[in-house]
Amino acid sequence: MTDPAAQLREHGVALLRDIFPRDALTQLNEAANGCFEAIETGTALPGHYQFNRFSHSLLLAALLDFGSAGFEGLVAPLSAPGLDQLFSEVMGGAWKCNREQSWARKKFPPPQTPDPRYHPQSWHQDGALGVTFPLQPGQAVPMTQLLTCWIPLNSCGRDSPGLEFVLSREEALLHFTELNDDSLRRRFPPDRFWAPVLEFGEGLVFLNGTLHRTFALPEMRRSRLSVEYRIFPR
Repeated sequence: MTDPAAQLREHGVALLRDIFPRDALTQLNEAANGCFEAIETGTALPGHYQFNRFSHSLLLAALLDFGSAGFEGLVAPLSAPGLDQLFSEVMGGAWKCNREQSWARKKFPPPQTPDPRYHPQSWHQDGALGVTFPLQPGQAVPMTQLLTCWIPLNSCGRDSPGLEFVLSREEALLHFTELNDDSLRRRFPPDRFWAPVLEFGEGLVFLNGTLHRTFALPEMRRSRLSVEYRIFPR
């Protein structure tokens, strides 16, 4: 199955092969490298970057201070052919990218964790953004309507951390007590767990209910840079 809309309908995630403009990704890669190198050498960051040392992520707009060619350069990958139509179909009409919910991230292989507070992101659903969960499971909680476009700035999934998904279109949020790996592997069959290898110029689009986490193995040796855009109905 190669049609992205069909992939989203069936699996909740679509792999987009070699569609993103490489010049734009190269500029983002250079800016992200400069930004995270500054962090790792102890440079104090402005508060508006919203740097999170636990997930090693910050607002995408922080890259404007490290050579990115204006806001148009930050969102240039969204000009890839077919994305506008795909987003409109999924959102049911006009869409917008929320720059306050779009991020640059650096993920490390387990042997190279730079800070004891850092940890790979565990299983979650992006539709939980802004949601307050009850303390106990059982009560249905509405999902936030959004779509995520995730693009690595270097190859990933083989020698550097990627993402792992559960190939299932989930229409509801799982309670946070149901999101540990053992519980999910009891809930879903083994062939539903998917950790794709992505090359430079490729990316993923996934729905708000799609379960995913950082995929990192001890034998990996390189870090991964990525950008993600949160798409909302206009």
